[in-house]
Amino acid sequence: MDNSGIFYTKYESPLGTLYIASSDNGITDLMIAGSEAAFVERIAERFSKSPKADKARFEKVEKELDLYFKGELKTFSLPLDLRGTAFELAVWIAIDRIEWGKTQSYGAIASFIDKPKAARAVGGACGRNPIPIIIPCHRVLREDGTIGGYTGGLGIKRKLLGIEGIALIK
Repeated sequence: MDNSGIFYTKYESPLGTLYIASSDNGITDLMIAGSEAAFVERIAERFSKSPKADKARFEKVEKELDLYFKGELKTFSLPLDLRGTAFELAVWIAIDRIEWGKTQSYGAIASFIDKPKAARAVGGACGRNPIPIIIPCHRVLREDGTIGGYTGGLGIKRKLLGIEGIALIK
């Protein structure tokens, strides 16, 4: 794989600093919590080469995130470069179909991808989602309507759900 086209930037959001990476094909990663050094290390590990800082490359990403955080963007139109197992890709694609302001359970996602007994594995794939917010894993809740987990932390998940007007049952 040619890794010459791996880039990153940092973006100041209402959640704090986000770090975003892309290949020449699209967004590969978004990290909600952590340091720039940790993000660069993670990207270098994934792509076997350190990413290059390039803020200008991310103008459209930043504009769409700005609109999302204002509650004005319901669907992202950014090109993505998803890399994962066949199962993870199926889960992430299913999650990406959950509409703004709606939620699904881990079990519903498992059924949707024809793996009805794989709710726990769906949770694991959510936790490995490399592009949270843009692939809205925050919209996936437990079967009983409780929040479940979130790699960026439950406080961040609650904020994202709040932006979308989603009231938690419990």
